[in-house]
Amino acid sequence: MDLKVIGLARDLRTSTPVVYAQLPVADYLEVVGDEFEHFSIQRRRENHKAYQRLKLDIKDGALLPSITLAVKPDKVSGITPLFEAAERNGNALGALADALSLHGNVDILDGLQRTYIMTDLKKEGQEFVDGQKVLVEFWLESDLKKLIYRIIILNAGQKPMSIRHQIELLFMSLKTSVEKSIDGLEIYTERDNTRRRRARKFPLSAIVSGYQAYLTGSPELHKDNVIANQLIESSALDSSEEEISHQFSRFSSYLSKYSDLDEQIYRIYRSQANDAGDVEEQVGDLNKDNRASQVNYASWLATENVIMAFFAAISQFSTSDVKSLRVDAAIDSLLGSLRAAVESDDPLGLEIFEKLRSGNNPRRVNVGMATRKLLTNGFKEFFRESGEMSLCECWKLAAE
Repeated sequence: MDLKVIGLARDLRTSTPVVYAQLPVADYLEVVGDEFEHFSIQRRRENHKAYQRLKLDIKDGALLPSITLAVKPDKVSGITPLFEAAERNGNALGALADALSLHGNVDILDGLQRTYIMTDLKKEGQEFVDGQKVLVEFWLESDLKKLIYRIIILNAGQKPMSIRHQIELLFMSLKTSVEKSIDGLEIYTERDNTRRRRARKFPLSAIVSGYQAYLTGSPELHKDNVIANQLIESSALDSSEEEISHQFSRFSSYLSKYSDLDEQIYRIYRSQANDAGDVEEQVGDLNKDNRASQVNYASWLATENVIMAFFAAISQFSTSDVKSLRVDAAIDSLLGSLRAAVESDDPLGLEIFEKLRSGNNPRRVNVGMATRKLLTNGFKEFFRESGEMSLCECWKLAAE
């Protein structure tokens, strides 16, 4: 591995250590590895004509714009002392270069499409031009609020990127940290080739949607009105580092409570799924706007529509400290009632919910939007009453 450190700096806004380095194309691909694709979950690979020209230029030995990598948060503590030693003594740069050369320690913040192209060339058997180098920035940041700020705000200022893609970048980078902060939580991707067979296990795409709904205060992530969508996204991005940090902390806190609720709901409705002769929990039926069957109730909280509606409702309703306390009281009350419920109960009122939901005529209304509206308004009614009204009654009020 021929990674050469060519400079050290600190971002003066966040005090983040930054290492500027240069290394051969083949070595760069070894550092990011094939796993870099997991960092771009659900992000589309671009196919602009300009990339075809770029591919030809790379074959001819073109020098690319610098690529930005983030050392994974759980790896930063082992590399930062080497950075500080190198700051004091230039002779210590070698140890820092060796640490940054390790496979699988980084995620791509900026340079995904270029990495795709270089990987394609490698798979095609392309021999890169002798001496062809890649310029790389390594960001060493373990403080979540600073990394959140870096990913969301600075990426937004550098190039057009939807809020959805920015949040995906955020959660792919912080996935391990979020899982460690919440007892028993597991976040999985489609590529993990796994199924939900226990509580506290959620698809990454649904968690991303939940956070986006929380940031925007809307369960509709793809509004038909382009202007309205742009205004919502701009409002979500027009926040300071402290505000973004606070939002993420509160979301994580509610995600922890959501996981507690999921554990009890899984216990209660799981036996009903077993009685129905289906022990596989699916999380897709409600998302596809089909009528959910009883066997899916154990995974009801893992469906994307429910997650989006729950966190959008929290965001919409928590407009003051008093209302936030009502939300907390409602969730605590629901958790208490779930713990007291037996396995033959329907504490969420899902039978009533399904009757109300199935009353929508798919020829006259968008069933998906109607479902999310019913869910969001139902949760808001529940929060408004501090959990003293049953969800069954809240669904009825929301449908009126």
